[in-house]
Amino acid sequence: MTEVLDRPSTTQPPGFGTLFSRLVAGGLVAGALAGVFSLLVTERAIAPALDLEEARTAGEAGHDHGEELFSRGEQLVGGFLGTVLAGVVLAVVFAAVYGAVRHRLPGRTDFARVTVLAAVGFAVLALLPALKLPASPPAVGDPDTVGTRTAIYGATLLCGVVAAVLVGVLVQALRARGVGVPGTTVAAVVASAVALALVLVLVPDNPDVIAADVPAAVVWDFRLASLGQLAVLWAGIGLAGGWFADRATRGPRVR
Repeated sequence: MTEVLDRPSTTQPPGFGTLFSRLVAGGLVAGALAGVFSLLVTERAIAPALDLEEARTAGEAGHDHGEELFSRGEQLVGGFLGTVLAGVVLAVVFAAVYGAVRHRLPGRTDFARVTVLAAVGFAVLALLPALKLPASPPAVGDPDTVGTRTAIYGATLLCGVVAAVLVGVLVQALRARGVGVPGTTVAAVVASAVALALVLVLVPDNPDVIAADVPAAVVWDFRLASLGQLAVLWAGIGLAGGWFADRATRGPRVR
């Protein structure tokens, strides 16, 4: 009987197109997971805020406005499909960025590098804006401050991206000087903390004021659910996309 031997693969590493398709597949999985989270968790958090908004509108108008164009069930289905699409679109952008910085990311496998980049993406594009400009349920947002809030959100994202790039440049410079992993890790953490503090202090705060008739629990449940949904989305991209990409880069075993 021929003995089965596992030998290193001599196949060429996959091209960008293969990695791109694997990461987009990971985005599809991530979008579906985030959509399920939205149905099970976020919907429960937003329902009380919608009830408050409807009661407030009915009280101001003095009569019912009639049936909505789309039923709540149709809105939920549309929201789920929209979340899945958002996961795919985000994965497309993520894959393009990953292709550009892949060999500069720490980690020996694509799974490790993808998860690192996904963690950075979550911190810059989800966690930082959530700290500076928390999401507000329908009953809280003031239509007159939409422009101001959009500007604050954009400034926060821009500052976060710039900070991430600068921290990456710092890490590369320290590596080039022969600094070990512990030293570069400490420097990256300190630089990230300083950048976070500067963004939180220098960028203007949210101009919205929570109305007196909106319970604080309703606001914070919605904010935590929104951040949790983003965490599921980014975790899905990192874990599912990283797993798919890692399988593509591992050559078939020769038997």
